[in-house]
Order: sequence, then C-alpha cells, then structure tokens
Amino acid sequence: MANAGAAKAEAPPMKVYGFCWFKRDQYVAARAMMIDPQDLFDTYDEWLHEARAIEAKAQSEGVRVMRIRFDPVSFAWFCRVQGILPDNQARAAWAASEAKERYDGKK
Repeated sequence: MANAGAAKAEAPPMKVYGFCWFKRDQYVAARAMMIDPQDLFDTYDEWLHEARAIEAKAQSEGVRVMRIRFDPVSFAWFCRVQGILPDNQARAAWAASEAKERYDGKK
C-alpha cells in the first residue's frame, strides 16, 4: 500500500508569456515610434493574423499568454529607464515586465 501521507509533487510553475498586443487604432502610430518598423507587419490585419497564430501555438504548448495592451507612454518610459531603443527586443522586454507585474500581483 502506498504511503498515504506522502507529499504530493508540486506542479511545475505555469509558463506565462507577455505578448505586446496592439489595438487597431494605434498600430500605425506605434509602428512609427519604433526603430525597426520593418520588423512589424505593414498592416494591423497582417499583424493580428500572425499574432493570433503565435498565441495559439504557445497556448497549445501549455504556455499562458497574457495580452499586454500596448501603451505608448508606458513603453517609452520603460525604454528610457532601461536605456534601450524602442525595437523588437524592447517590446518583448516591456511585455514580459508588464506580465510579470500583473501575474505576480494575482498570486
């Protein structure tokens, strides 16, 4: 008979991915403020199609995706404080930071 008092194995922590999520009405302006606009899709619809595909793939792999609505003021401030340029890596770092803050606040 198995030891009924044995401690249950803890589940591994859930992976949470902060995804920088643009709104249609801000996409053109957000793209223009980046130093790498060529790395973003030309149109919001193209971006949205790919973003949803990435989101679905991550979720199918057991990752919790948190859509982090792009906030140009917060993003610009984050870049300034971190001493980084507004590019793909900065968007990812900003979204990760926002997701961590929100996720940690829910524990």
